[in-house]
Order: sequence, then structure tokens, then C-alpha cells
Amino acid sequence: MMWQWHELTNETKIALEQLQILQMAKLDFNGKSICVTRLEEGFFGIQNTCPHAGAQLHHGHCNKRGVVTCPLHGYKFDMKSGRSVDGNNYKINHYPFKIEDDKLWIGIKQY
Repeated sequence: MMWQWHELTNETKIALEQLQILQMAKLDFNGKSICVTRLEEGFFGIQNTCPHAGAQLHHGHCNKRGVVTCPLHGYKFDMKSGRSVDGNNYKINHYPFKIEDDKLWIGIKQY
């Protein structure tokens, strides 16, 4: 799988940089709703909709390991891979971030 990298606006970069560690926010980008959190090692994103019942994951909470808990039924997803950590087969889209030349970039899967 390849990532296509997209530069985020400076306004979006500043807004995300204001997130506290483990705080989550919703980012609408390229027609996608993305749940973004800030961990010690940087920013990570997953699709914002839980595949179980459609809850908005940015309303849940994230632990220090980067596991987001859905606010509706408690399903848990790893922010770094999009994989469920509950032992079921759910896997959701994940979005890596990188900072280069003081610019914030988001990766979108390229097939």
C-alpha cells in the first residue's frame, strides 16, 4: 500500500497543534471525516465513524497506548493501525501524519 501525502492548511496545523496529548478532534478532509488525536509521538487519525453502529469516534476517549474507545458501545480501535483491539474482525481506515519543513501532512491510501 502506498500513501499519497497531502499538505494540511496552516490553519488546520495550528488547530491540531493546540490539542492536548490524548485529546481528540474531528477533521473533515477530502470528503472524509477523520478522528485525530495527539499522542506523545505525534498525530494519528482513523475514520471517525465506528463500523458497529456509526457513532462518532472523536466523542470517545483515547488512552496512552493510542487506543480509542467508541462512546456508544465501547468498541476499541488502535489509532496507529485502525485495527480493533477487541478480538473482533473490525478494521477501519487509518491516516498517518508527518511534519516536514514545518508543514503538517496527512497520508491517504493510494491503491
